[in-house]
Amino acid sequence: MTDQAAADMGLKPGTAVGASIIDAYAGWIGTIGAKIDLDDHQKSSVHGDNNICQATTRLAAVAGTSTCHIAMSEKPIFVEGIWGPYRDVAIRNYWFAEGGQSATGQLLKFVIETHPAYKEAMSSISPKSTNSNIYSFLNKRLQDMKSSNKAPTISYLGRHIFFYGDVFGNRSPIGDSAMRGSVIGLSSDTSIDNLAIMYYATMEFIALQTRQIIERMNESGHKLSSIFMSGSQCKNEILMDLIATVCKMPVVVPKYVDSAVVHGAAMLSALAAREDVNVEDGKGSLWDIMVQMSKPGTKVMPGTDEREKKLLDEKYRVFLEMCEEQRTRRKAIDAVCQGWTD
Repeated sequence: MTDQAAADMGLKPGTAVGASIIDAYAGWIGTIGAKIDLDDHQKSSVHGDNNICQATTRLAAVAGTSTCHIAMSEKPIFVEGIWGPYRDVAIRNYWFAEGGQSATGQLLKFVIETHPAYKEAMSSISPKSTNSNIYSFLNKRLQDMKSSNKAPTISYLGRHIFFYGDVFGNRSPIGDSAMRGSVIGLSSDTSIDNLAIMYYATMEFIALQTRQIIERMNESGHKLSSIFMSGSQCKNEILMDLIATVCKMPVVVPKYVDSAVVHGAAMLSALAAREDVNVEDGKGSLWDIMVQMSKPGTKVMPGTDEREKKLLDEKYRVFLEMCEEQRTRRKAIDAVCQGWTD
């Protein structure tokens, strides 16, 4: 800090100040360096060689009200429907691409709160209940329904519901703010069980759209093979299992689930405070600090049930059809209505 800035803020001149960064990228910094061995299918363990090249295969999914997907590459990779690439926004001489879902946590909240059984479900939990534990209640409900219906998987319970959830528009990979939600399989059922199914269908949509974003990025040149996820959604075991199985790659949840952004900001501060930084040879670089300050994460591997994988693959095919069909039908209707408001 300069003398003037220090005086204005009541701090000491020369105080190290970390570079400012967008919150999602701070989340990337606090998430992507987690030490984990993705080749060991039995347990999470510290990876001895956490090289920066590994970061180019890791998609950071910073999830909250919406979800931001950030990928790093050594060379610029242009992907339709994905923002960027941007150079040097977090690591010098590397490029960053940014996708995202307009609403994930917000979408779950919307679907739950607009269902006829929402108030009944909330009263079933506790008179003083909050939204924070409605998800745990519905997850348990799905597990109970699986048992009572002798269903092989929870996904089997929702096999006849096809939910497309761009209620708030699409950011990636379609980049179409006019996209909206749609459902195939609506019934007159207004029970809590139906709320649980619609809740599941929403999580399934989040997972399917994540796969769509990853496939679009990999088709354009990225080599993403794992998802490093942070945010409160990571506490939802059903959602994490779905994302891993639908995307066919492991999901890594960092130790500091709720504070990845703050953790990333702390790493930037640590970089600013170091005196031995040599950017050219990488000594004291941000990646070096990320590796030092990151802890082993928890690994969620894709499901191994071949029947479920086949079901979710078919659900993905239907999801893509619903996405494209909406755009095609909307375009046809817009052509018919052209000139009505002139």
